[in-house]
Amino acid sequence: MSIFIKNGILHVSGAQDQIRAKGQERPRFIADYTLLDIETTGLNPYRDHVTELGAIKVRDNEIVDQFSQLVVYPRSNHVPAFITKLNGITEEQLLEQGMPIKEAMTLFRQFIGKDIIIGYNVNFDLNFLYDLTKKFKLPILNNDYVDVLRLARVYYPCKHNRLLDCMQRAGIAETEEHHGLADSIATKKVYDDFRNHFTIDLLQKAQTKIKNIDLLERPLQSWERGFHNPISNKKIVLNGKLNMDQSEATIMINNLGGQFQDLVQADTDYLVMGDHDFFRKNNPIWQQAQKYNLAGSKIKRLTERYFLNLLDEWARN
Repeated sequence: MSIFIKNGILHVSGAQDQIRAKGQERPRFIADYTLLDIETTGLNPYRDHVTELGAIKVRDNEIVDQFSQLVVYPRSNHVPAFITKLNGITEEQLLEQGMPIKEAMTLFRQFIGKDIIIGYNVNFDLNFLYDLTKKFKLPILNNDYVDVLRLARVYYPCKHNRLLDCMQRAGIAETEEHHGLADSIATKKVYDDFRNHFTIDLLQKAQTKIKNIDLLERPLQSWERGFHNPISNKKIVLNGKLNMDQSEATIMINNLGGQFQDLVQADTDYLVMGDHDFFRKNNPIWQQAQKYNLAGSKIKRLTERYFLNLLDEWARN
């Protein structure tokens, strides 16, 4: 049994099928790829949904094809007001112009094919797309990828690195459209700008940022945990039948700067539960947590799958 990160990917003995089997990040400059960007109703692929799919296909550094499509779902197509303010997409547009999500995703998956994927903070996009390929029984989206944000963090250290920031610094544009196709084209311009200015040392530095850590070996230093570690300073209870080894999970939690708790308490942050126990209405541990929440606590209940994918996101960050 073991829990470790290899080449930026979380490995958990006994629970690997709980984690999205996405491809491996490979920071480099290539000439043939598919660059994609999607728009969504929020940040959480378990709760929010895709509104627009956008991508460009690049061969020998030139755009040879493109994909742009609004999508519509069988049930709710609600778009929060702040999202509409950001990108102009409305529920009415989706209902009038959207292609059914299954049909659109099938075409989008065919468009990507076996290409290496490029994107800006591309793991965000890949989470939504991976789940959709699995839902619709399409070829799983496990293509390797290049994250342009990784390159930006090396090229512009100690700076805020949104796509818009990189666009403005390179003189590409002063505004970001927040539409899939337009942002795909803008990301390609940023990627090409880095291609023209990166040194071998900078590229090697980006590659060494990919995590390789044994999470059971020792407590990590604060700089190793970073700012996006979902466990740091969190008090966590494990409950029910879990796929991962609970004793090893306890060590991992403590090594990542969290604190394992045997029982739910008023200061507990996360209650991580096996799927069977998560959906039990009469689970006594969750009932106790709800009592604390009614008294002012903020205990979040997570499935093991959700918890492990949070960790995988940190591993890939």
